[in-house]
Amino acid sequence: MLEIYYYENSICAERVLMTLREKDIRDWVPHHLHLFKGEHFTPEYLRLNPKGVVPTLVHDGEIVRESAIICDYLDDISTANPLKPQLALKRAQMREWIKDSDDYTFESVGSLSFASVFRARMLEMSPEKRAAHWASQRVLDRALRQISCVELGLDSPYVTRAIASWDRTWKYIENVLADGRPWLMGEQFTLAEICYAPFIARIEGLKLLEVWLEGRPLAQAWWKRLMQRPSFAISQVGPSKDERAIYEREGSKIARGVAERLVSIRAGRGLEMALAALRSVYGSQVQGVP
Repeated sequence: MLEIYYYENSICAERVLMTLREKDIRDWVPHHLHLFKGEHFTPEYLRLNPKGVVPTLVHDGEIVRESAIICDYLDDISTANPLKPQLALKRAQMREWIKDSDDYTFESVGSLSFASVFRARMLEMSPEKRAAHWASQRVLDRALRQISCVELGLDSPYVTRAIASWDRTWKYIENVLADGRPWLMGEQFTLAEICYAPFIARIEGLKLLEVWLEGRPLAQAWWKRLMQRPSFAISQVGPSKDERAIYEREGSKIARGVAERLVSIRAGRGLEMALAALRSVYGSQVQGVP
């Protein structure tokens, strides 16, 4: 039996939902966990996933965690519609794309989400309730990033990093597509696309995508092809209908600031901006670029 623990508006869970559709795997049991109600922090779920994050896959009692690994596993257990190249070298190159999305793009979309729509939600909480929420987090790095983005908004150094990381990613995608290939790995649609799709859809939902896509026609066309995949629509990738207006509203509030910071980053002032944000909190104790 195949079981998936997920939250429908989780960008990582959307990777798995897309993979299930691409592989035409329909015999699976859904377990929905509402993240903002803390259902991922119950003792029962923490036994499955000690980090308290989604998604988690349970296959005949055996646990598979981390969304990219789950997607890879689903491709392995079903021969239909392969999502990995046949050649070992190409598979390694595909996994480099996925690792980059995990190392940089995931945190980047998280930072921009918490500097906008989630910031608005968190600041509506009482200080006591907000403190209790942070205290319940199981991964220190993630909690520190989220706290910084909520407290400092666009001035968080994590936001500076996010803006720079997205620019680097889109530049790389534009360059790779310059040889005329339709997908990142060539003619084959792969897990590389799936692992990026929900992250990009969240940024699009925040009305921030054009900041990076302007002047990059190949990347724009690639994104349009990706959105046209049936798995994208069926899995409802991106902010839900109920929340899209909220994402658009809160994202629009920071769009100008993101664009202005991107100009500074491209001019080589990214580190200076990040250090200035740290000094605003810690004062002159932070050393580095004046």
